[in-house]
Order: sequence, then structure tokens, then C-alpha cells
Amino acid sequence: MTGDGGREMDAADQGVESLIPPLPDLPAAEAAAAAPIPGYGPTTDTVAVQAQSRRNWGRVIGGFAASLVVLTGVGFVVATINERVHVSPQVAALADVQGAADAASATVAVAGGGIATAHWSDEGADLVLVTQRVPPVEDGETLAVWVLRDGDPVEVGTLEVDAAGGATLVVDDWKPAETVIVTLERAGDTADRPLGDTIAQIPTD
Repeated sequence: MTGDGGREMDAADQGVESLIPPLPDLPAAEAAAAAPIPGYGPTTDTVAVQAQSRRNWGRVIGGFAASLVVLTGVGFVVATINERVHVSPQVAALADVQGAADAASATVAVAGGGIATAHWSDEGADLVLVTQRVPPVEDGETLAVWVLRDGDPVEVGTLEVDAAGGATLVVDDWKPAETVIVTLERAGDTADRPLGDTIAQIPTD
């Protein structure tokens, strides 16, 4: 068949694709430049992983903060218990005397400055002598403490005054109604009665 009819049959035999002009051949460099550029943003999977990581870190930080609070509380309790267990004998004795039902005390001025307070209880066997703001003694001197027992002075210890003028002495063989006396003595003196000046005298009757 010739003519227009033949051309129509050829077109039908070739199909629709024959009507689309072929793409021109491109050099390799141009083809690479025209290729789609892969995206650099996070994919859906990456976003999910990052969100999960943030949640995990949140749990870790929250757990650490809670642990820190618990440890702080435990440390405070341990420190409090340790402080109570390791108090000095003088502080413990003073607390016992002050906590007695018949606790009593008397305060006098100390010659040269400061005060001295005697704490006692008839229920207990201890008397605790506490000084405040007492000036330090000179080298070669000491503060001796006595109790006047049956009219005779008996030495019961010495006061070790700190930089603030404070000292505490527990008199463990004290008897009710005895008078406490503090004297300024020469260090190392072994006399069985006061030889120096009396700087404080506290009656306990």
C-alpha cells in the first residue's frame, strides 16, 4: 500500500513511542552535572534515632539528678551521726548535766577578764566548768582548778584556754555543795594547795 494510507499504517506499527523524538546523547560530564543531587537532611529514620537518643539522655540525666539528691541526703545523715558519735567527752558530759532534771549552774566574772560557769546536777557525779573570753596566760603559768572539800582545797585539773578564751573541764569526783576555785599558778608546781592568786570562786550550794 502506498501513499497516505501506507504512512498511517507505518505509524501505527511503530507505536506512540515513534512520535517522541529521541533524547540527544550527552557527554559524561554534562550527564553527571544534570544528575539529581542526593539530599543532606536527616531521613525519617535519622530523626527517630535522634529523638530516641534525646529521650535516653533525659532519662540518664534525670536518674543522675535523683541519685545526687539521695546521696546528698545520705551524706547529711552520715555527717550528723558521725558528729554525734564523735563528740568530745567534755561536750557529752556537759550535755548530760544540762539534761538532768535538777540541772543547776552559776556564773562569775574572772579576774582579768571573761567569765566562768559551773554546771552541775545532784543526780550525777560530774561538774563541768566552762570559761569564756578568758585572756591567755603568760608562758610558765597555768590555770589550776580546785574544789574546797571539808575546808581543804583539792586540785581537780587545769584549764587549757584556747585562742577565744574558752576552756572546758569535767570534774568527775565532785560532791554537792563543794566550792570551785580557779587560781593562777606557776606551771609545773606540785604544791598540794593554791599558791597563786585566786581569779574565780564559784559556790555550788
